[in-house]
Amino acid sequence: MYFFAHSYTKIVTKGMSKAELILKVVMSPHDITEEFVKSYIKLLDDPDVSNFQKVLEMKGLKRGEVHALLDVFKQQRITSDGAAAGGGQEESGSRIRKLERLIKKNF
Repeated sequence: MYFFAHSYTKIVTKGMSKAELILKVVMSPHDITEEFVKSYIKLLDDPDVSNFQKVLEMKGLKRGEVHALLDVFKQQRITSDGAAAGGGQEESGSRIRKLERLIKKNF
């Protein structure tokens, strides 16, 4: 009985901590676009553009502000991917394995 209560508590805590991080990002100021994007990447560590757009929708930003933040976010992703690619052969090997799995999965 204790095992179920402990695992349930662990799941709820994990979900709530993710929700708290999302709220921290939503409530953070977006005046300096680079800083806002850096805080998003630091707190959520999510490279998906659609999830970033959802966070921007939660903030209730205007279209111009959203486009500016999206541009900065995409630029940050490109520079971070470029830095990761130069990191070593282990990372490039794992990327190749991921691509191979995707190809096998689609065929």
